[in-house]
Amino acid sequence: MQKKESRQGLALGAVLSLLASFFVGAAPASANENAVVIYPAVGTEAQTTTLITEEFDFALRFGTGVDSSYFNYNSTNNADAGFGVIITKPAGVTLSYAINGATALRSTTTESAATTVTHAIASSSSAKTLAISLSQKTSVSSAVSITVQAFLDLDVDGVADAGEPLGNTMTVNFVPYSALGVSLNVTQPLGDDTGASVSFNVTAGSINWSMLESEFAITVNSTADVFATQSAPIRGPNLETSSAASSSGTVGTPTGGTVARAFSASFKVLTAAFTTSGTVQSVSATVYYASESVAVVTKAVQPVAAAGVTFSAVASSNAVLTTSGNVDARFNESFTLTTFAYSASNTTSIGVTRDITVSAFANLELDADSGVVINGTTYNTAAALAAAGFTLGANAESFVVSTYGQSDTAGTDSLTFTSTNGLVSQQLAVSFVAQELSVNYAPTAVAGLAGAAKSFTVTVTDQWGLKSPRTDLRVHASLDLASSVSTVAATVTAGTATVTLAPTPAARTGSATLTLQTQYFDQPTQAWTNIGNADSVTWNVYTYTAGTDAITSRTASVSASISYGVSAYSWSATLAVGISNSFSDVAVSAPGLIIRNADQTAVTGSDALTVAANGLTANFEFASRMAGTYTVTFTNGSATTTSQVVIDAAGHDKGHSMTFDKTSLEAGRTTTITGTLVDLNGNPVATGGTASVAISYTGAGLPYGNSTTMQTDADGKLTFQVLVLSTEKGDAAITAVYKPANATVSTANKTTVHALTIGEAASSADQKVNAGSFKGYVAVYAKGYEGQRLSAKVGNDWVVVPSLASNFERVVEFTGAGYTIAVRIYIDRVLVDTITVTTK
Repeated sequence: MQKKESRQGLALGAVLSLLASFFVGAAPASANENAVVIYPAVGTEAQTTTLITEEFDFALRFGTGVDSSYFNYNSTNNADAGFGVIITKPAGVTLSYAINGATALRSTTTESAATTVTHAIASSSSAKTLAISLSQKTSVSSAVSITVQAFLDLDVDGVADAGEPLGNTMTVNFVPYSALGVSLNVTQPLGDDTGASVSFNVTAGSINWSMLESEFAITVNSTADVFATQSAPIRGPNLETSSAASSSGTVGTPTGGTVARAFSASFKVLTAAFTTSGTVQSVSATVYYASESVAVVTKAVQPVAAAGVTFSAVASSNAVLTTSGNVDARFNESFTLTTFAYSASNTTSIGVTRDITVSAFANLELDADSGVVINGTTYNTAAALAAAGFTLGANAESFVVSTYGQSDTAGTDSLTFTSTNGLVSQQLAVSFVAQELSVNYAPTAVAGLAGAAKSFTVTVTDQWGLKSPRTDLRVHASLDLASSVSTVAATVTAGTATVTLAPTPAARTGSATLTLQTQYFDQPTQAWTNIGNADSVTWNVYTYTAGTDAITSRTASVSASISYGVSAYSWSATLAVGISNSFSDVAVSAPGLIIRNADQTAVTGSDALTVAANGLTANFEFASRMAGTYTVTFTNGSATTTSQVVIDAAGHDKGHSMTFDKTSLEAGRTTTITGTLVDLNGNPVATGGTASVAISYTGAGLPYGNSTTMQTDADGKLTFQVLVLSTEKGDAAITAVYKPANATVSTANKTTVHALTIGEAASSADQKVNAGSFKGYVAVYAKGYEGQRLSAKVGNDWVVVPSLASNFERVVEFTGAGYTIAVRIYIDRVLVDTITVTTK
């Protein structure tokens, strides 16, 4: 014992007085360099966590302050020191530890209480390692912390005696597999797709990755597969990928350095497209470590919502669609692009999101003073523009684009967008182009008397239809009649010029060509120079003797359907009028109709239009938003004729709104209630076919004659009755559901709720009808009949208002002046008064 104590004192003095001449390994931050230093055999000092089924390896070394004389163990003279370790474990935990990797030195201990195990390690050992593992632990066992402290075992007895220097302490955490922090992602599978992509991250930062001995792997399969597809193993201990990849997928190289690992894998798991018919289809992915599942994700296949995507530009003064998928846009201005997804028909949009990206761009200036603004975000570098993108909401169909600081001389600047929903996408290429001017005169042919001057009002516009604001322009007109040329020029003001000239010589007839050309004044040459595109007009020059005008033929009748929308017309068949004098004017009067020159469809008019006949024939088409039979009058000189245009009644599925003629019901009476169904334009809609109206009634009163499948007549009317007892007062309501396809539940159904007041009889003292005349019109007046039907027979014509909009309404009918007409006025088909009117 005396020998041991003397040796300890000598060793301690040497430790404190001498520095080592060399050392091995890196020192932990808390290491005692005057004793033994313990640290992870591989990995970093911070990586002190391992999986509960794995082994944790320590390395040991002398501290830099230990005298080198203690570095070599000599069993003969016992002259040097050894390494000692103190292992502290929780109660009931079985651990195994190996010293220097020698099997003979491995021992196992089991304790029922927290236990400290000490052991000596020969300093002469080349390994100088300690390996610790836990017995009887599985991947789901609770976490266990083990503490290991090194000391300088001067007498190599495996016991930390008093005076033997203690080294640093390390705590190792053995954790279950759930602590790996595996994040698994499966991209949303879509119907009609033929592949699935997965990725996973392992982000438990304190795991000592280099000590893990097992492997990660991943499987991906689907309900449409007959087998599961598994990746090649992702190898340990450094979690590197295998050089081999599975036949149906590849595994990416891990990234993230030593702190965490991220892996990705992509697999084609189907031999046929995903489908959602029958059973619900799904795609599943599972990540394994050591053949045990550590993450599972399953996603159901979503049906493909969109069959296609459209992409276009809203026509404006800054952008125009030139061809499908191509837009010409003005430099340094804003314009709107529109895109929507559709399911079956590209005329019917569906409310789904679309991802908008920039797929290409060229020659745009991108710097501090120049750039592109897309949907409110500014991009002024190539990298930012290339990554530009956003999601357009399900209920949005457009976004705004603009450029700034761009030069308009290059002519090759472009920007291409892609709109994507699911598996479908559409591109739109926007070319930024310099302004080009054109002179425009709408008719392509005109007619006139020989030698008589005509005026032509023309516009000078650019390719986006914007009138030119330039003040240095004129329009030069040249008329060539059988090689006899006459010219004139007129100044362009605010984009418009009027040129007036006559064919020469005065007696010559035939077909002449009028050429219209924009010119600008070139300051350097002081000369007028052509600019932009010219326009040409055919001028038919004719002669005839006054009084010989005659209409030789005409189409008796044509028909058309009702036109809906602001500028969309349903044109009738062509109504042709023959004349005796070639190219003479034909004037059309058609009150209530839109008229179009069938030979020059850009020429239209409302109620009246005059055109030069094309040879001996003038051809017209007609449209209207209101059903009915219209009389059309044609005039050629002193000759006139008439034809009829019939606008067909509204279809049974065109109903838009329904009104009722009563707002109150009188107590003690049975009242007939009339409902009127009209289309978007106010035309009556007769149901029948598949359409019907469901009428229900709630509140005071007893309804009868109503049902869930009622029909409206040719006037759009349906009726039912309500009996109100003399004691009943209060409120009631009518609910009308118009069903175009007679379906109980349909997005096409339209519901109207109409409120009623039940009480005393309404006073009729303020109800009155009257009639009068002004400027060739007969006016019918109705007071106090709001919501009721007004019909009036004015001479031989009927005027009908299905539901009066207010308590005072005026309805007019053109008759011409100088006639004495009996006006019969009806309210709800009951004759109220007959008034004789002399038209003025």
